Amino acid sequence: MERGPILTILQEMMGTEKELDMILWGEDNPIEIRNVIDVQTLRSANGIHVTTRQNNIWFDASHVSAMWQARDDEALTTTPTADRADTTRTTTTL
Repeated sequence: MERGPILTILQEMMGTEKELDMILWGEDNPIEIRNVIDVQTLRSANGIHVTTRQNNIWFDASHVSAMWQARDDEALTTTPTADRADTTRTTTTL
């Protein structure tokens, strides 16, 4: 996964109660990130450092296989920043 969308989501989580679950390639259990205080890019091509109230987390965005976040009521009326584009997209509900 690319670093940009992950950074956008993590930055939007700063100071909120939102949680993000991520699956890293080769792992069976998701990593849960919550109580985000700060997000920084590392000098490596895909490195991210996340500071939460509980932990310091360093990971390589290219190892993220999937991630998900519980939707809130606002998500039903607006498109998340990470998904916004200048062009119209067609979505399919599975």
